[in-house]
Amino acid sequence: MAIMGKQDKIFEEGNLSGLPFTFNQEVTEVFEDMIDRSVPGYKTSLGLIALNAKKHYQPNSNSYDIGCSLGASSLSILRGAIDAQIIAIDNSKAMIKECEKRYNKLNSIEFVHEDIMDSELKEASFVVINYVIQFLNLEQRTSLLNKTYKALLPGGALILSEKIHHKNKFESKRIFYTHHKFKSSQGYSDLEISGKRDSLEGILLTELEQDHIERAQAVGFKTSEIILSNLNFRTFKFTK
Repeated sequence: MAIMGKQDKIFEEGNLSGLPFTFNQEVTEVFEDMIDRSVPGYKTSLGLIALNAKKHYQPNSNSYDIGCSLGASSLSILRGAIDAQIIAIDNSKAMIKECEKRYNKLNSIEFVHEDIMDSELKEASFVVINYVIQFLNLEQRTSLLNKTYKALLPGGALILSEKIHHKNKFESKRIFYTHHKFKSSQGYSDLEISGKRDSLEGILLTELEQDHIERAQAVGFKTSEIILSNLNFRTFKFTK
């Protein structure tokens, strides 16, 4: 059920409007191409979601895809746990509308358009939050993880993927340039890379790897594990 959108050319002429990045209709149309060419290891992280859904999903419980975008994580959950009941939530009306159009025959996924900070989570055994925390303020990040922890059943798991930075500024600079080279190898021009970076300034706020682990431990998660590390991107598994 792979449905690819358009090629990402949004920043082909830079960010001439000077507007901040938003998940609008324009981004929705190119999102799959954008994330695949911008996030090293993205497809691998989806595979890990399927593997862990198979391990942690409990019958007659809920699974949540928080900040679902175009539903890639939801589909990965289903690949691992075909009997899963998934609630996929996103505050982008364009994203949810596209999901409903694409997956209208999948009764096992309920797509919900709402602010994830207002969402009620309950009786969950498996939750995915993929590249979402970085768009929230610090207080909201703790609140969302706390709400997720409380909603999880014993033995339940959270998969969290995020872009991070390093405490050592020289290491951060090295990784920054390597990531730049990765995006260049995917066909993005320097102007496109710069334009997108400018649009995300003040919108996408990264943290240290340890910050995510300490936050999860603070709200109660018993175990923390880094299951994927690729340049400045991490996928964590936290279990209750």
